[in-house]
Amino acid sequence: MLIGTRIVFPEEVGQWDAELLQISVYRNMDNNLKIMRDSVRACKDADINYVIHPVGYSILEKNDFRVLVEIAELADLALILHDERSIEGERLQGHNSTLFRQSVKELGAITHLSFENAVNTEDVRWFWDNYAESVTIDIGHIEVAGINSVDFIKSLDSTTVNKVEFAHMHRNNGLHGGITDHWPLSRDCRELNALEVLARRKSTFNVLLELNETDKIGESLKILGEVRNRF
Repeated sequence: MLIGTRIVFPEEVGQWDAELLQISVYRNMDNNLKIMRDSVRACKDADINYVIHPVGYSILEKNDFRVLVEIAELADLALILHDERSIEGERLQGHNSTLFRQSVKELGAITHLSFENAVNTEDVRWFWDNYAESVTIDIGHIEVAGINSVDFIKSLDSTTVNKVEFAHMHRNNGLHGGITDHWPLSRDCRELNALEVLARRKSTFNVLLELNETDKIGESLKILGEVRNRF
């Protein structure tokens, strides 16, 4: 199990004692692709493995997909994408399903893909069953959806557990910055208990912090290291 954290900017590479980095690319951020390319270069210069995580992009949207192809060409271990729904918020069916599968096949020919629960965690098991060969399980998002993350992970079938390659870790702890999650971890938080349940079910996955309070990343990395040492 590698333990790492999210970065956005190249100057963050090497700032923490991380074994793996996630370069997050926000669709509406100015100069996001240049910043991503600079971050990729910084990771390579530091000889640290990384994944790329585009946020706010849709595989089904033509212009977004062109950008995703460009991003995929720079990915290292994986490109982590969110689960998707139709414009109407329904499960992917008909033309949308066909287009999604074709687009996933094209991206998958470029780099390894992993799909995270973000858009509709309540129905993500259906999405994972139908579209994901690799799963990124976001434990904080499970809690945001109003679901007990420990119970959720206990209830996953073995096929889904075997697909898990990455876990996103952050705590759901009340409103801050317009959201309730992405808080630093605490040793008694349910999200950490859920991670331990997952680690008992499968040891071969990597963990990535996604914290808003970057000054707390070091302490949360330490907490994750304590969890790993118990297995």
